[in-house]
Amino acid sequence: MILTNLRKYFFIFTYYAFIRYLPSTDTPVIGKLSRNLRRSFLRTYNSQKFAKGINIGYKVYLGQLDTVKIDYGSSLGNYFQLRSAILDIGKYVMTAEEVLVIGGGHKCDRLDIPMCEQGSLPKTTLTIEDDVWIGRRVIIIAKNYKIGKGAIIGAGSVVTKEVPPYAVVGGNPARIIRYRNSITSIDNN
Repeated sequence: MILTNLRKYFFIFTYYAFIRYLPSTDTPVIGKLSRNLRRSFLRTYNSQKFAKGINIGYKVYLGQLDTVKIDYGSSLGNYFQLRSAILDIGKYVMTAEEVLVIGGGHKCDRLDIPMCEQGSLPKTTLTIEDDVWIGRRVIIIAKNYKIGKGAIIGAGSVVTKEVPPYAVVGGNPARIIRYRNSITSIDNN
C-alpha cells in the first residue's frame, strides 16, 4: 500500500513539475516529441485510463490523474483544466485550447455560518461520448451528465446541462442551435 501511494505521488509530482510544461505540439521539431512524452508518461502511470493515440496539450491540468479516463484518439488542447470532477472521455474527442470542466462546488444552504465554513460538495461526473468537438474557451459545469456522441460545442459556450447526441450547441448558457446533418436550425424563441 505504501509503495502504491509513493508511486502515485511520484507520478503526480513529476507530471505537474515537469511533464505538463514540455513545449506545445505547435512547436516545430520538439512538439511531436513533447506530445509523445506526455502520452507515454500518462500511459505508464495507468494504461487502463489513458489509451494509445491520445494527445495531451501543453499545461493540461487533470487533478489527481486517477479521476480521468481518456479513450483512443482523443485530444485535450493546451491549457485544458479539470476541477473537482470525474471525467470519462470517449474515442476521437477533440477539445480546443482553454477548455474548463468544473464539478463539485461549495455548500451554501445554511445562513447562520459563512459559506466558506460549510464545506465542499463531492466531485461530480461528466461523460463525453465518442466523436465530440469542443471549441475554444468552453466552460462545462459537470453535474453528473453526458455530452452525447457526435455533439459540437461552439467556442466560448457555457454548458450547464446534458447535450444530446449530434447536437450543435452554443451560447451562455449553451442551447441547441441545430443537429448535425440538419439543414434547418432550431428556433428557440
